[in-house]
Amino acid sequence: MNPSQNLSELHKKALRRFSRLRDLAVQASQLPFPESDLLISYVAIEFQTTLANFTRAYYLSCILKPVLKSGVLVRCDPSITTFDGAINAAMKKCKYNVWIKGGWDRRDEPAWHRPESLIKSSQAINCSHYAQIIAAYSLPVNAFDHITKFRNFYAHRNDYTVRFAQQVANHYSISPRQHPTKILVSIAYGRPQPLILDWIDEVTNVIGFLC
Repeated sequence: MNPSQNLSELHKKALRRFSRLRDLAVQASQLPFPESDLLISYVAIEFQTTLANFTRAYYLSCILKPVLKSGVLVRCDPSITTFDGAINAAMKKCKYNVWIKGGWDRRDEPAWHRPESLIKSSQAINCSHYAQIIAAYSLPVNAFDHITKFRNFYAHRNDYTVRFAQQVANHYSISPRQHPTKILVSIAYGRPQPLILDWIDEVTNVIGFLC
């Protein structure tokens, strides 16, 4: 996803990607384990990647004086006029120890899938709609933290990452003594759909409030 002067368009692009992941997750929940594991691993990894790409594009859009879905114009620090300048401000605020050394690449940038990265970065460039960003991330959402633990499991698949993924299950009254994929396609207590679908819906709701 690329920065845009129209946050409604950026929102639509993000929704299309998350809708595709949601469709794949629904399909995976109906498949036997070997097949569901392959599909859910793709969904979990792409979930975090899509979230990070959206958040980075959203942040960089802020220096373009974009328009929110409400029609309100976003403004920020007028001295920051380039994407490099915006990333520099984010690095200084979020990763000062790296920033102070001078010179970094995209891998060193803030972890854009984490809410605090956008919160701190948007504050650093004095975004006029900072209160809206805070409000969006104030929604009761667990997905941002929990999807990371599953993404790390699928990326590395070792005893350490499986343990952290399984610990998440307790939060949802789901048995942790299962493979992480089976946890994600399980239905949490009091919920009508698999856990992974709840997370996708939670994140898309937050994105809607941001835009």
